[in-house]
Amino acid sequence: MNTQPNMPQFEDIQIYREEYIRELDQTNDKTAFAINNASSLYALGLTMYSRNYSLDSLIYNAFAMSSLDDNIALHPEQRKILGLIQENRGLIFSAPTSFGKTFVVFEYICRTRPQNVVMIVPTLALIDEYKQKIIRQYREQFSDYNIYLSVDPEKVYDFSQKNIFIVTHDRVIDENTVSIFESIDFLVIDEVYKLQKDASNERVLILNVAYYNMVKRSKKYVLLAPFISGVKHLEKLDDVPAFYATNYSPVVNDVKTCEILDEEDRIPYADQILQSIPVQDNTLIYFPTVVQIDSFIQETTTSYPALEEDNNPVLNEFVAWGRREIHPEWSIIKALEKGFLVHHGQLPLGIRMLELSLFNNSNSRFTRLICTSTLLEGVNTTAKNIIITKPNRSYDKTFDAFDFYNLVGRTGRLYQHYLGYAYYIKAPSDPVFEKEQALKSIEFELTDASIDMDINFGDYASHPEFVELLAKLGITYDEYKTQIARKHRFSTVQFLLGNYFQNKSELIDVLYRQTVDPNQSKISLVRILCKILGMGPYDFKLKTFIINRLTYKYRQTVREVVDATKQSYPATNISKIINTVIRYKSSYIEFDFYSKVDLIRYFMECDKVSISLIHTLHERLLKNIEMLYYLNSPSKKLLKDMGIYEGDIDQIIRVIGSDFSSVSDLETLLARNYYKLSEISVVSRYIIARLINSN
Repeated sequence: MNTQPNMPQFEDIQIYREEYIRELDQTNDKTAFAINNASSLYALGLTMYSRNYSLDSLIYNAFAMSSLDDNIALHPEQRKILGLIQENRGLIFSAPTSFGKTFVVFEYICRTRPQNVVMIVPTLALIDEYKQKIIRQYREQFSDYNIYLSVDPEKVYDFSQKNIFIVTHDRVIDENTVSIFESIDFLVIDEVYKLQKDASNERVLILNVAYYNMVKRSKKYVLLAPFISGVKHLEKLDDVPAFYATNYSPVVNDVKTCEILDEEDRIPYADQILQSIPVQDNTLIYFPTVVQIDSFIQETTTSYPALEEDNNPVLNEFVAWGRREIHPEWSIIKALEKGFLVHHGQLPLGIRMLELSLFNNSNSRFTRLICTSTLLEGVNTTAKNIIITKPNRSYDKTFDAFDFYNLVGRTGRLYQHYLGYAYYIKAPSDPVFEKEQALKSIEFELTDASIDMDINFGDYASHPEFVELLAKLGITYDEYKTQIARKHRFSTVQFLLGNYFQNKSELIDVLYRQTVDPNQSKISLVRILCKILGMGPYDFKLKTFIINRLTYKYRQTVREVVDATKQSYPATNISKIINTVIRYKSSYIEFDFYSKVDLIRYFMECDKVSISLIHTLHERLLKNIEMLYYLNSPSKKLLKDMGIYEGDIDQIIRVIGSDFSSVSDLETLLARNYYKLSEISVVSRYIIARLINSN
């Protein structure tokens, strides 16, 4: 029996789907509409709406029931993807945000039960989203799997058991780490469009190397992407994956353009739009930068006094904690007082998770979430609307149509918001975006003849500038590949090496003075290193002062660093200081500053600099970062990656110990000792309660 709907042979069937979805959204009696139009809905593949209202749909749904969730029948395109995964060793699968790509992946795992699964995602926020699906939403279905959120090369894993590793790309680029996986039964790489070549982005290099290393160890792999039209030059890969794209979407996204004449009008018009949207409709307000978010919070005339009315003890405690730990002038507190939530990449993960859960909670009074492009990273929300205040990723990087419609696609949600609206505040200089242009073909850097790919995969001899750099360092190609190639682009190494030699005498002098007098402040060391790193003169002393405070031997709260900075630089805006401290503490020092300073340390080794001076660099600075940011402690790093506030991690480890690596082991220890953790922050208690109450 054929259990697939007979699809009409339209030029673009999605146009007809959208017509029915719009009618469904506008009708008062949606059940009656679905019953009366069940045959058409079924024929269009909208089986989630035709349900059991026609005989064909009834029979189809009986055959299409999910193994993952017995309340769901897979729609025809999802079933097609399952078949393609089964048929191909490798598959690149592209579809709109609302398709349910992640659901299909988990459905495949639930049906086929692969032994060892690795899921690679670009951000910690997506790790949390995957983790929550496994340990909360589908806990019973994955109860026989060990869940890991990191890979420790020092640990021996039992691959005879069922395991799921959910990690970011940077955790699987080192050969020692990758070699742990002799064989991967099923590999998933999400948001794969981030592999597209971008010579200015170091992270793209890491993503491509991770892709190469993991795919060759995988029996089967799937790459997920938002709606792209194709990937160029796949034939250059050692193993060519199949490619499938669909425009199937069970929800509709409409764009409403609001034209303005002046840049200064963006916030007032955002206010006007907000006031026209019913308060119960979840709405995102997008800004390119955190500074613009702070300006909006300061200037908006719109207010939703949800904090006091809701009388939410957790939120009230969070506000008190934020004033004490961060600062009374912190914009997040001011936003909450006006009824707005905030989500951007500079915030600690646990705070983002807390705010996003409030937004997605139908019982919460908070229905307005201010965000940056972190919402482009695949994080799911329950938004009906989005206000795009400016079509930029940053101050000077304008959206292309792909970025714009990826953001537009964050609106609408199956069974909740059939029709999502994007309000585009457009100045005369802003581009007009056509949906047809959003479909673009990308090219992975892996298939491009870039110097970094040649260096990583052995074809380096054709690049004399690289051979010359090896001679300057006095090392072999294999040493370079092991120590540098997977972490830094050649252009970065070349730039930093030139700066190192140019400033070497000053660096040596500073290190010598630090060696003979270890009690003096290390600020001079931080400043010469930042000079070598290429930090510009704008706010140089302010920035290096903050870096110095954040790399003290003993941990300081954000409030302590902010207050000290304000005292030394009283003319600087307090919001600017707070944002800089949080940004540096949350990401810059660990992921950028440390890796580049460690590269300078390696230059010194190659340059035969005195061992005592190299030791001083490590003891005065690098060792502090390793300790404060848990770089060499897998158990503490796991807690941080789960969203636990870093100021609480040492206390938690003292209570529960460090003998855990899987999420289930950690969950057991936290549940057993939760009553002993009353002194930790409200953020960490929320994260822990979310984990141990997941059943």
